[in-house]
Amino acid sequence: MAKARKDNKTIGITVRFWTNDLNVSYPQSKGKVTACWDSGVVKIEPNKGKGIRAITPQPFQCLEDVVLLIKEIMRKQNIVMVSDNRRPRIMSPKRKSW
Repeated sequence: MAKARKDNKTIGITVRFWTNDLNVSYPQSKGKVTACWDSGVVKIEPNKGKGIRAITPQPFQCLEDVVLLIKEIMRKQNIVMVSDNRRPRIMSPKRKSW
């Protein structure tokens, strides 16, 4: 069987939510409920073909921080994000972080 090749056409971002020390009961649910905190870590997957290196997972404290954190991680990796909604724009990796 041939070895599976890793896809080099994508940039992988992993978002992980904390579940430790969380006990939630939800009366309307029928059966088991899995719960998580609205905080955790975001990390980018290394991709040698794209020149993306592994970095330490970056923590977030609320869901609103996730998109900003993804943008910041991409900026640090010199990844230029191109948006196609309405007006094309390029988010330069040279801009300062907010």
